[in-house]
Amino acid sequence: MTKRILVLGLGRIGGAIAQLLNGDSRYKVIGADINAQAVQSYADQFQTIQITNNDFSTLLKGQDAVLSALGFNENPQVAEAALENGCSYFDLTEDVNCTKTIKKIAEKATKGQVFMPQCGLAPGFIGILAYSFRKYFDRLDSLKLRVGALPEYPSNRMMYNLTWSTEGLVNEYANPCEAIKNHKIALIEPLEGRELFSVSGVEYEAFNTSGGLANLCHSLEGQIRELTYKTIRYPGHCDLMRFLFHDLRLGEVGKRRNMLMDILESSVATTAQDLVLISVVATGYVDSNLQQRSRTFLLRHSKLQSAIQISTSCAAVATLDLILNASKEQQGFVEQETLDIELFLNNEFAKPYRDAELSI
Repeated sequence: MTKRILVLGLGRIGGAIAQLLNGDSRYKVIGADINAQAVQSYADQFQTIQITNNDFSTLLKGQDAVLSALGFNENPQVAEAALENGCSYFDLTEDVNCTKTIKKIAEKATKGQVFMPQCGLAPGFIGILAYSFRKYFDRLDSLKLRVGALPEYPSNRMMYNLTWSTEGLVNEYANPCEAIKNHKIALIEPLEGRELFSVSGVEYEAFNTSGGLANLCHSLEGQIRELTYKTIRYPGHCDLMRFLFHDLRLGEVGKRRNMLMDILESSVATTAQDLVLISVVATGYVDSNLQQRSRTFLLRHSKLQSAIQISTSCAAVATLDLILNASKEQQGFVEQETLDIELFLNNEFAKPYRDAELSI
């Protein structure tokens, strides 16, 4: 039976998601965006609608699910409209408070209605991957999650180009970060905890950022000694960000943060020539022996799409596909990390991830 999916937001990620779904005969896609040019660019591929107001309830009538690629500020309104219309809800947000609001909305879900925010790359795939390491140990000790969207050819002192939402990037660098320390959930500072490591001879740095863990802290609280999420960049980036966010105080909410976003968007070039590096390192006990396991993925851009488009859209669509076609019906808020990693990787939409795993 064909499922009707509304994709809200037809930017780089939302457009890629809609194209993936439209290529599968099991789904009938409608794409909607406030931007007329974005709507027109996809009009010859699937049905499109230009949004003229935030009447999401009307847009969601008759839909089986909505996948929001809008900014996190609009997502609670979309989730309320999904609840009202009895359709399932998915989004890509990295904003912690937004997810808490949607979790509350999901308490009123009807039978078969699923609410799954944060189902892209990070949060998203990284949580599914990390949670899967439980099966290798009698008792988990620590999980280190590391993810980075990086330019393949950096050419400025920041060693960085914009590859996705500037607002999302600033939130990650400025907001408190959830972690587990000594078995308890803790808030730690962004842009701290810098570490250096190398993969295939290339050196990287990683540091604390907000939003990448989704619900993982709450799923693993009391079961693990340490859980951290850090963003990967090329060495030198973190120091420059500390200067902007801390020394110049441009990370403060309000006019300063808006000023920083304006500076970044006007001065830092975007690129589609990027790569996405994903790493999880787990330690735990087998019997009384402390052991370590890890998995690493490196996704590269194609001629038509950036690596962040590929990694985020494929993860979101694979997640949606697994949930909507699961043999066991679910209801309400569903933690994406509970998805089986092998089912995820074997999903037809997850082929870029299967092809990207490194043997190191």
